[in-house]
Amino acid sequence: MHYRHRHMGQPIAKAMAHINYKLAIISGKGGVGKTSVVVNLAAALRQQQYEVGIFDADVHGPSVPKMVGIPTEMRDILRGSHGIDPVVTEQGIKVMSVALIWPTDMTPIMWRGQYKARVLRQFLAAIKWYELDFLLVDLPPGTGDEPITIMKSIPGLDGMVVVTTPQEISAIVCSKAINAAKELQVPILGLIENMSYYRCPDCGRVDYLFGRDKGEKLAKTFKIPFLGSIPLDHKYTEAADSGVPVVFKYPEAPTAQAFTQIAQEIIAKLPPRERVVVKERPWEADRGHH
Repeated sequence: MHYRHRHMGQPIAKAMAHINYKLAIISGKGGVGKTSVVVNLAAALRQQQYEVGIFDADVHGPSVPKMVGIPTEMRDILRGSHGIDPVVTEQGIKVMSVALIWPTDMTPIMWRGQYKARVLRQFLAAIKWYELDFLLVDLPPGTGDEPITIMKSIPGLDGMVVVTTPQEISAIVCSKAINAAKELQVPILGLIENMSYYRCPDCGRVDYLFGRDKGEKLAKTFKIPFLGSIPLDHKYTEAADSGVPVVFKYPEAPTAQAFTQIAQEIIAKLPPRERVVVKERPWEADRGHH
């Protein structure tokens, strides 16, 4: 762990040399369902045959492995003499998270801010992603050391996606994340409003349980694109609890369709680049997941 901050830029760039698009997903506060958004956007991209990876950068609340169905017994497969191999899900999404190197889910991570920043940078330099079309980075909530470290450390970060909910307090705090991205000159691809409304499956009635149009108004205030709304759906929660993104488990559900549409919006806002052609898949030979 002993290295100088300035020496890590080149190894990180080398580790990410074969990633077409690097996107960071951020929220101003916790509890907005940001990680659910990340895993389902990844699933929507994967459904379109893109090579996709997720880096779970939330040191204190890493939940990506559970949401994509990576069992705890797979913690010990991380290896590599010159780097760290991510875990590959059954659907082909590559995942790396601090949760995969920690002894148990109940073990607290009691690291100081500066140490957390160093660890995150070391992860970025060590993970062997191979070829990816998209790397989605699940940033921790807020605008503290970890999200700032990630945004500063990833070379050529293509953009940031902001996640909020319709509550007034979420929109207010979310504005801080938007301002932080602008301060760091990170392109903002747009804003997603999660938990926007609930549509009764029987009568079709729509209820706006947490308020209405806050996300769209926030996007207009900051003159950033509004990417779309994610409705509340019992299948959304059920899929997350089962460890399968709703996009994969219930592709016809309103929530899954919303993610598919938003993924297409994001793709349309990115500069065109040739899709990745994977010549060899060393992770398949090593682990035999597929």
